[in-house]
Amino acid sequence: MSGKAMAWSGGIVAAAVSGSLVWYFSRVGWEKASWVAGVAGLFVAVTGLAVTIWGLVLQHRAGAGGQHVAANVRGPVNLVRGADGNVKIKSSSSTVAPPAGAAPAPYAPATGSQSVTGSISGPVNLIDGAKGVELE
Repeated sequence: MSGKAMAWSGGIVAAAVSGSLVWYFSRVGWEKASWVAGVAGLFVAVTGLAVTIWGLVLQHRAGAGGQHVAANVRGPVNLVRGADGNVKIKSSSSTVAPPAGAAPAPYAPATGSQSVTGSISGPVNLIDGAKGVELE
């Protein structure tokens, strides 16, 4: 499920729950409503804490994220990660015609990987963990 769909779904559920609680609280009275709201708030807080901890665990497992370019590029693409030493990249300064075509489809690279998708009209260099890189 995409982030946009998740956001819309969450908003719809939140609006439905909020409306239902307002209706319920108006029917049972303020004293009972206050007690129910306190109990519901406790469960929401505990759930939020659990989701936050799970998100931190997933982020820690992922380690260093990957590098990804998803675009139509009119020149060279250089992705350099983990280079131990000097990196020297020289490329021509000539202008390249823009690539034709639509924007690339959404792509989720593997964790920790390097990838390039789309229309590239120049050289593509993916460098990971090299020593003393020099491209001409």
